[in-house]
Amino acid sequence: MDLTNEERKEQMQAVTDYLHQKYPDYKFEITGCEPMEGTARDYDEWFYVTLNDEGEAENRSAFIARARTVGDAYEITDDFYGELIRDSIVKNVCKVAADAGFPVVDVKVSFWEHFGSEDGTDISPMDVLTGKINAGNDIKIFLDGSSLTQSSHEETVSALERCFKQKGFVGDYYVVILKSSDSDSAKDRLYSDSFTL
Repeated sequence: MDLTNEERKEQMQAVTDYLHQKYPDYKFEITGCEPMEGTARDYDEWFYVTLNDEGEAENRSAFIARARTVGDAYEITDDFYGELIRDSIVKNVCKVAADAGFPVVDVKVSFWEHFGSEDGTDISPMDVLTGKINAGNDIKIFLDGSSLTQSSHEETVSALERCFKQKGFVGDYYVVILKSSDSDSAKDRLYSDSFTL
């Protein structure tokens, strides 16, 4: 998809309009474009950030919208839905883990697979968490090692895996056991392991 400068500007405007119509409560700014020629389906990746009321970027890393030409129109998808459901998914993961007796210090969630055009502000966090919408859930859970009741760190990870499996959660889970609840998440790790559901 070798676009001229005029076509690229037109596509950028289409992406901007798409984002503003889909997420009317947010302000966006396009920050760059990377053509993806040579892939199975040619498209362009447009990078964008959200803006606060003063017009300053609110996020350091950019979100991505994908655009490709289909006839006389553009087919556009985006990954901003992840920003809208992240807090709800973190709360659900924390609640399930805490209810099962796991001392959760922190949960980080990202999504690497799903780009949707039909999924707007009403996307269901539970549909993503349980895999009805395959978003490529990538969930990192930090536990307080000083408050664990399992006989070993391996047993802790296995028990957490069983707990999430019973709830129907899907995704890649990375469990980090810290020395205590106020430990540095990078320096004070006792154990880490991962599992996929």
